[in-house]
Amino acid sequence: PYFPYDYLIRAKIRENTYHFTNEWAGMPVKLGKLARYFGKLELVEKELQFFIDEEVPQVKFVDRTFNCNHKHAIAIWKYIKEHDKGITNFHFEVAADLLNEEELKLIESMRPGLIQLEIGVQSTNEQTIREIRRTMRFEEVARIVQRINQGENVHQHLDLIAGLPYEGMESFQKSFDDVYRLHPEQLQLGFLKVLKGSYMESQKERYGLVYKSRPPYEVLYTNWLSYEEMMRLKSVEEMVEVYYNSGQFSYCLRKLEEEYASPFVLYQELGRYYGNHELHLMSHSRITRYEILLGFVREKHKERERLYRELLTFDLYFRENVKNRPEFAGEHEVSKDWLNAFYETESKEHQYLIGYEAYDKRQLRKMTHIEKFHYDVLGTCEEKEKFILFDYQNRSRLTHQAAVTEIETE
Repeated sequence: PYFPYDYLIRAKIRENTYHFTNEWAGMPVKLGKLARYFGKLELVEKELQFFIDEEVPQVKFVDRTFNCNHKHAIAIWKYIKEHDKGITNFHFEVAADLLNEEELKLIESMRPGLIQLEIGVQSTNEQTIREIRRTMRFEEVARIVQRINQGENVHQHLDLIAGLPYEGMESFQKSFDDVYRLHPEQLQLGFLKVLKGSYMESQKERYGLVYKSRPPYEVLYTNWLSYEEMMRLKSVEEMVEVYYNSGQFSYCLRKLEEEYASPFVLYQELGRYYGNHELHLMSHSRITRYEILLGFVREKHKERERLYRELLTFDLYFRENVKNRPEFAGEHEVSKDWLNAFYETESKEHQYLIGYEAYDKRQLRKMTHIEKFHYDVLGTCEEKEKFILFDYQNRSRLTHQAAVTEIETE
């Protein structure tokens, strides 16, 4: 349902992000079926221009279905595209299955990183979707998400909710795997919150909802999910947040998924590993997370430790040009003489580092990294010697990952 109250748009700074938000100042809100729109489009454009001119890093539209009015959505998207200065990112919550062809083509024409989309899937169980009074068509959502993915210019954030009616462990696992296989940039696993005055609260006896008596009123167990299962899902949530949503382990995870019956099983096993070794009881540095994942591999897939060590090394340099080489990566096998010869030649010919003509060989070396691998980490993962160049000046504007090139060797 939509909220039948006027939008009060206020700019708020939270971690360098401005939020377009709707507030009711603590007053009771009656749910209804109508939506009201804030002011005239001219006023919206004026405020958008302020954010663009001030080069605000991110502006979030906190609206559950931004695109429920196609004309309104297109007008705003056209405005931010036409007035874009290459800095500000705009975040929208949309119903993917409502996006029409005109909207999709407009999205595909935007610069990488101009907008990001949050899509609330919640569940792929049809009975669950009907029970919570939604009309989401997952097949259409999947088609739209995959099409947007092909453009490689929009960050997509897909949401699931645990604790919904008729969704037990087996059903939730299927929902998780369905959404995971769409490869969104982020997969948010949330937990049902039984808010006062909501439909879920009115059905708590029928659904067997037991939830916290204080905010955020999060569900503890239901007729379909036990407390123990809910705790397992909490563990899966943590592993997804640390390893998938961070974007730091993409190549390693892609290969690890092949070792398990489904992606859900992989994250469940990772959570169990954390629990068995009491790793969830302490905070960990970014590098320690790589070491823990390698420890998981040693315990579960010892025979392929060398491959996964190289995949983790690739993932590390794919994200950043680390100067202090971590222990898990082993010795750097590219000799100084080879590196000197490569950068000497590259400073003159620029075969791989196009656009670096103003830099000398010493500067080129600082802005890039070369790693020797014994496996085809970019492809089949079969044993094959490869030299990979990581270019940190030409990062993806969407993922911020380095540009990578295989160096041809005799």
